[in-house]
Amino acid sequence: MLDTLDVANLVALHVLLEERHVTRAARRLGITQSSMSHRLARLRGVFDDPLLVSSARGLQLTPHAQSVAAPLAQALRAFDAIVAPQKSFDPGTTAYTLSIALPDALAPLAPRLIAAFAVDAPRFGLRLMPVVPALPEALAMGEPVLALAPLGLVSDRIMTRALGEVRFGVVGRQQHPAFRTKLTTKAWLAYGHVVVRLGNQQTNTIDVALARQGLRRRVGLEVPSFLSGLFALPSSDLLMNGPMQLLDEAAAQLHLTVREAPVRLPRVRISLCWHRRFHEDAAHKWARERVLNVVGPALRGQR
Repeated sequence: MLDTLDVANLVALHVLLEERHVTRAARRLGITQSSMSHRLARLRGVFDDPLLVSSARGLQLTPHAQSVAAPLAQALRAFDAIVAPQKSFDPGTTAYTLSIALPDALAPLAPRLIAAFAVDAPRFGLRLMPVVPALPEALAMGEPVLALAPLGLVSDRIMTRALGEVRFGVVGRQQHPAFRTKLTTKAWLAYGHVVVRLGNQQTNTIDVALARQGLRRRVGLEVPSFLSGLFALPSSDLLMNGPMQLLDEAAAQLHLTVREAPVRLPRVRISLCWHRRFHEDAAHKWARERVLNVVGPALRGQR
């Protein structure tokens, strides 16, 4: 039946069933009475039912017309919602949940991201998530909708914007013996190191860099997250590697000191990543520009 009826005829049927009057239905649709009469005749043929019959009280719906009236009205409302223009986006009033995947070492960015949305987008909710190995597939599914990740984890199906790079330094408690003078390689490697193990099989980039220089660090503590490692430092002589540009807040609150590493450590390029299907979404566009404006300067060491 759908092959024989277009939307215009379905709308005409809906209006006829509501008005129960050919002339009023024609006036409502802005067509002539003759045209509406022709449409009613066609509809009667397609449905093999009179649909509307004359009575002393005017046109009355047949039982079949009564059975289709409510489902037809509901279907047309749904169709109208589908083809309606997108609602305008206002960050000040629109409710939106923004899910962002970010590496564990970038967790110190959370306060800056929260602050960036709190004033201009009070109804935005943030959901911070770990970066999973199958990141392109996760972005395609829309959970998360944005990711801060090394370029090596994404494919050509994913859109990216360069943010900057993570530069690793050495973190330890204030008054740490290794920090009494300029930090040397010998002093750095003399103490146990806090190492984050995320439960995957990825090789630690710092261990690889040290091995290339014929060096090896002693693991004093393994932790499941970067932040849990930071909290182990104030009461011990353990040392830890962390992103120098992002540690100011944590170092001040936990009474830590951040120093340049005594050897050359790898730098990790970070990009903002999202799937193409979200590229033109108004809320997504606004949100990712806000994230760019926060994370880019942070990775460049700017406040």
